[in-house]
Amino acid sequence: MLEKKEVTFNIEGKFITQLAREWMFCEGREFEKVMDLLLSCMGGTNQSEKTLRRLAEDVLLGRAELSGNTAEGTFCLTTYNADEQTDVPEQFNIFSRYVEAIRKKEKAEKEKEMYMEWYAVAMEYVPEYLKNEVRHRTDQPIESRYGSDMLAGFMERTMDEKEHSTEDYGWLEPDGTFHEVEWGVHQEWAQNYMDEKFPEEAMNGDINLQTKCNVGLIGAGDWLVERGWVLLHNPSQGIAFPTKNPMKRYTKAQKEFLYDYYMERGKEKEANAIYGDDL
Repeated sequence: MLEKKEVTFNIEGKFITQLAREWMFCEGREFEKVMDLLLSCMGGTNQSEKTLRRLAEDVLLGRAELSGNTAEGTFCLTTYNADEQTDVPEQFNIFSRYVEAIRKKEKAEKEKEMYMEWYAVAMEYVPEYLKNEVRHRTDQPIESRYGSDMLAGFMERTMDEKEHSTEDYGWLEPDGTFHEVEWGVHQEWAQNYMDEKFPEEAMNGDINLQTKCNVGLIGAGDWLVERGWVLLHNPSQGIAFPTKNPMKRYTKAQKEFLYDYYMERGKEKEANAIYGDDL
């Protein structure tokens, strides 16, 4: 024969009051979740739902509180008028928290104005060719004026005094082999390479026309790109950008080379973009 057991529950009014206020003001839980907690302990009366919700709000505001416990039959809701209301701990005082939030917002706005003034003054002393880099790093809009980006890129590269493991321009094979090429002669280099390595294709008259890759190159240069080569070049003589076949992904070897290439030159965004090719 199974032994009969009884389980009883006891609700402490003070605990529920404290818990509801902590949920609301300390943990930032959803308002309706807090109201559900309070309303679940305020049933069994002939009060309307609107009245019970108003009383639950008074508990949160400190104008009422649950007290006693159900085990002793003393569980109840006590409301206070203005003269009777007990002192509410600062962390549960919605009005003082609101005032504090307004003060923090005003302080933050003043600090923002101050920092923007500092930023504006500092930018007056930043060389023109570096300003867009500063704007980029501080999440400010990039200013694009005719010719300024080209000049900025040129100045940035020519004033870079760091030694790099490779020259700035050239052709990158699919296996990661980099062929350094002086600025402006990449097409000539590509044709010479074809004449030496692929003489039959170089003799084909069609090679003198733009091929299927359609990346803005012609002849031998376009022929190499179509087969997975990457051109590192910049018409304005700034930091090189990669030109590749849009229908092909970088090989693993090309990614490793290009990542190191841009990181050496302080171009973290461009370096990370190389691996973004997989997305």
